Amino acid sequence: MARQVNYDQKIEAIKAKIETKTAQLKALKDELAKVEKAAAASKSEEISSFISDKGLNPADVMAVLQERFGQN
Repeated sequence: MARQVNYDQKIEAIKAKIETKTAQLKALKDELAKVEKAAAASKSEEISSFISDKGLNPADVMAVLQERFGQN
């Protein structure tokens, strides 16, 4: 005799897995955003420190960057 398959249970189990994975993915995306933001802040601090350590005027640095890379 063939075994009865309960498709409703299987469907619900798969939906639950999808919800779990979706929540995990959202958490990973949030974590990635935090790390990217921290990395950008760290790089900005590094650039700012370099400018300060070299005794450069930020306006002069900006002028050189704009000359080198354009106004956009």
